[in-house]
Amino acid sequence: MKAGRAGVRRLVELASKQFGVVTRADLAVTEASWKWLRGRLATGEWKRVHRGVFRLGCNQPTLDEREMAALMAAGEGAVLSHASAARRLGLDVPQTDTVQLTIPESRKATVRGAKVRRSRALSPSDVTTRRGFRMTNLARTMVDLACVLDEGELRAAFDSALRQDKDYVKWISRMLYRHGPGRRGVGRLRALVDEYRRGDEVPDSVLESLAVELARATGYKPRLHWDVLDKGRHVAEVDLAWPELRLCVECDGWKTHGTRAGFVKDRVRDRELFALGWTVLRYTWGDVVHDRDATVDQLARSVEARARSLPPTSMRRGRQAPTQT
Repeated sequence: MKAGRAGVRRLVELASKQFGVVTRADLAVTEASWKWLRGRLATGEWKRVHRGVFRLGCNQPTLDEREMAALMAAGEGAVLSHASAARRLGLDVPQTDTVQLTIPESRKATVRGAKVRRSRALSPSDVTTRRGFRMTNLARTMVDLACVLDEGELRAAFDSALRQDKDYVKWISRMLYRHGPGRRGVGRLRALVDEYRRGDEVPDSVLESLAVELARATGYKPRLHWDVLDKGRHVAEVDLAWPELRLCVECDGWKTHGTRAGFVKDRVRDRELFALGWTVLRYTWGDVVHDRDATVDQLARSVEARARSLPPTSMRRGRQAPTQT
């Protein structure tokens, strides 16, 4: 009898370390009897979650409990992956109620309420542990996300990774070399890595050609690297500007604008420009280089809308821009 109570105590202590979840195998380890657990299942004190996996308590399971139970049900070598791993690694990904797992290709598993994927290349170096949860590490998770997220969602996840540590780009690049070939969607992740590595600024030659296209499309010639002044005080240097319209374009790169400090600095400067009557339009390298026609079209419409909003006497189409605001 005493041995039975001791086994139950050990089982409950083990459950407390595993977010309230135990397996049939844990009964043998703790020397708690199956007869005892079966009785508690009958009273509702414990719940069967999956075959051979049980949870202490009758309340609605938390995400921790659901993910731990799914890992145990999936068996040896299973890890949280994709969005489930991304959430625990602090990456920005769309919310989903489905637990996402990856198991070695040599195994098969079906887990209720979970998406289980099989991988022929899931090595120990791809796996990390957080709060007792085995999961794919950040670099491997980014490669996996490239296969399931759309372009905007993938960019948000990549951006959130680099906000944690800009050096992660090297790690992600190495993981792409190992696991990328032949996988769907990894070309988009490789493009993000390449975009970051190109640096922080869109080259002047690209801006100059964009300015020519915009002048031709709108009739209003933008000025490059325009200094915005307020009563002689320097407020900002913007990439392209139509001073007569108080409209400007900033082409953002990763290394400065991708950090929290850069993000905050940009917003402070945008507010200063807004207070002076300026509108700031922000575009990325990808917008300017890879989606050029759409960018020119959108900017042309913005310029025309801004021109229509000003009194006819306040400006003259194509005139030379003033020397300061």
